[in-house]
Amino acid sequence: MAKRMSRRDFFEVTMTSVGGLVAVSLFGCGKDNEPVGPKPMLRGVDAVVDPRKEVTLYDTHAMALYMDGGLGPKTGIIKVDYIIKNEKVDMKFWHGHGGKDHRFTLLPEHFADLKKLKKVTIVTTPVDGHTHKLFIDPVSAKYRVAGAQPVVVTIEG
Repeated sequence: MAKRMSRRDFFEVTMTSVGGLVAVSLFGCGKDNEPVGPKPMLRGVDAVVDPRKEVTLYDTHAMALYMDGGLGPKTGIIKVDYIIKNEKVDMKFWHGHGGKDHRFTLLPEHFADLKKLKKVTIVTTPVDGHTHKLFIDPVSAKYRVAGAQPVVVTIEG
């Protein structure tokens, strides 16, 4: 006949077993404790960088600035597709002079800043001896195109 275990012995055995399971769950055992999912890229000796980041962007109006720095009219729609394609885009500014339009160009470095949710300022081409400034603000809903849908964009670290 088996000896009956005291409460103290039962508690000791149970807590030792549970403690062991918790330790194995938390700290793993041997080489089988590899993280699940995409492996991070290693840079340098001990830096670990997650290469996948996501940001939500919307089609946004580029906004002209008047010479005094005041807010001018809308001057083109910056589509999320442009940002994703990451290729140079040439656009017409909202006005010109004598049949010649001011223009501005979006470059990959602008798209990189927009993906970082940074406001971008661009200078137009000169016409009649002057240029204009405009900006693109990827954060403020004030400059979003009406009805624009959110687009999740994956950016590389």
